[in-house]
Amino acid sequence: MIAVDVMGGDRAPQVVLEGGLAAARTSVPIAFYGPGTMIEQWLDAKDSFWRTYAITVVDAPEVIDMAAEPVSAVRKKTNSSLVRAVASVSSGKSTAVVSAGNSGALMAASTLFIGKQEGVERPAIAGFLPSPQGRVLVLDLGANTDCRSHHLQQFAHMGVNYLTHLTKNIRPRVGVLSNGHEPGKGNVIVKETHKLLQKDTLNFIGNVEPYDIFAGRVDVVVCDGFVGNVLLKTMESVAEQVHTDTAAKDEMYPVRGGALLLGVKGVVLVCHGNADARAIEQALVQAWNVSHRNNYK
Repeated sequence: MIAVDVMGGDRAPQVVLEGGLAAARTSVPIAFYGPGTMIEQWLDAKDSFWRTYAITVVDAPEVIDMAAEPVSAVRKKTNSSLVRAVASVSSGKSTAVVSAGNSGALMAASTLFIGKQEGVERPAIAGFLPSPQGRVLVLDLGANTDCRSHHLQQFAHMGVNYLTHLTKNIRPRVGVLSNGHEPGKGNVIVKETHKLLQKDTLNFIGNVEPYDIFAGRVDVVVCDGFVGNVLLKTMESVAEQVHTDTAAKDEMYPVRGGALLLGVKGVVLVCHGNADARAIEQALVQAWNVSHRNNYK
């Protein structure tokens, strides 16, 4: 069962319900968390056969706003769609959770209810960006806007472990996102991270620029969540401006479905706040693949 935060996102609840219903029609079991009566009324109007699908509706009337302070909101709104959906993974009712809501609150709830993996101080949002040679894993894409160098070092290890598990590439190339290849380039955190990774056992190739990502010269790229989120949104803007047809846009669009929150003891997918129904559907299928088929698609 995949838990869905119905009220999370700029275009919730309609696009979330549309995406969830589409995924359920492909046999992905869905648990909708949100105002129960509203959800059932919407489903009745949209598809009178919805009860024949693997859909469960769980009443969770409270909503965590996109602008809410994450930790406070999670602690105060325990009956919110986001918190209840995350808690269902902790209790074993769901195998994964998907949300396009407040990413800070999603990380806080995941840390509080699901817990962090051993040795991880801060979970990080990890997503694949396109390159001619395949895809490049980039983290953090927005969970931690302020980081220390050892956090980026941990991100590197999480990214390598995840990519190695997926692709069997035992020596993925690791780079630190910077404004130049030279070791002396970048801000203080980038320079300190460069020194740490030089002494590490990872296959560290040094600083990389955005061009290197799209040229396929690196496999895992680490940065703080501020830089990563700006990179992601810049790519999205370019995809929207350059391509008008859906197929071409999907080819270029970064993290089309959802991005995994690495470092927690469960499968948590973070969707873009402005995600459309198709992106929600893809994230749900992705969550099902990751949590049940040990695969990332």
